[in-house]
Amino acid sequence: MITSTVTHLAVPYGASSDLPHALVSAVVVGALLAGVSALSVAVRKRKVARAEAAAPAPVEDRSQALLRQAQWHDQSRDQLVTQGRAEEALTHARSAADQWRELTRVRPGRFQAERQAALRRLGELLAASGQPDEAARVQHEAAGIA
Repeated sequence: MITSTVTHLAVPYGASSDLPHALVSAVVVGALLAGVSALSVAVRKRKVARAEAAAPAPVEDRSQALLRQAQWHDQSRDQLVTQGRAEEALTHARSAADQWRELTRVRPGRFQAERQAALRRLGELLAASGQPDEAARVQHEAAGIA
């Protein structure tokens, strides 16, 4: 007769079956937390996007718009002069001078140097285009700026 001897190891009850269960539980809990976090972030992003869409657009200060326009006219004037398009450059020079005048009214004490430079440039273009009287008047205005 053949007999087999089986040795029983002393393992506390449930110890060998608890480890896989604990690992699986940790993975499942971690996955659930990650999923909830991602969902929470997505919900917050949607709320922020809705709030930004519903918010009124920021109001631009009038002087900011004038400044942008004056600078654009100055740049356009200079580009047109280099391209030999004197009449168009003169139109932009007049607009730039008007914008700088308005800026010095809206923001007293500011933009005097820019206004003076725009007027001098306008005077030069007027003189070059055969309008000496208007050029002298503009140059006189530029000279009077402190």
